[in-house]
Amino acid sequence: MSDAIVQLQRGAPGALDQFYRRHSGRVLRWVIRLGGPYLDAEDVAQDVFMVAFKRIASFDRSRGTEEGWLFGVTRRVVANARRRSMLRRFIGLDTLAPMPDPGPGTDAVVESLWRRRQVQVALEQLDSRKREVLVLMDLEEYTAPETAAMLGIAVGTVYSRLHHARKAFKAALEPSAADLRGSILGAT
Repeated sequence: MSDAIVQLQRGAPGALDQFYRRHSGRVLRWVIRLGGPYLDAEDVAQDVFMVAFKRIASFDRSRGTEEGWLFGVTRRVVANARRRSMLRRFIGLDTLAPMPDPGPGTDAVVESLWRRRQVQVALEQLDSRKREVLVLMDLEEYTAPETAAMLGIAVGTVYSRLHHARKAFKAALEPSAADLRGSILGAT
């Protein structure tokens, strides 16, 4: 069992800080990649840690890794946040921030932000099962057995979902690429 988890379960001073420092960057990346453009990733990441700290006693090494347990907490918190966000958008309380204009004269920074946004929008279009596998395998670079353990599914299922996720992700990005090509060609 991880020293941080053992210390947290025992209530040791400084354990909370150590656990947060060890995992905060990873959790924030997961939230950004799983949550899509409609969520405030930093707020949701904080919610993940609040839930994790409340449920730290439920961590059981025999059922998986510390990272797998924390990913499970993250995906449940993100799913709840996405549902709340969807409701807020439906009733008109939240709107999506406008994308930077990729037109002529934009600099590399704006183009980079625009591309990131397109990736987030493409990820948003995937169902949660495909998005989780794609994020863990292609963006976080976990192996198929590690991903299977984190999600509690068979390795073959990981590969199947990854195949379908990559196809859907590519299809979601194609209209964006066509838009970008059109704006570049139109600018000449």
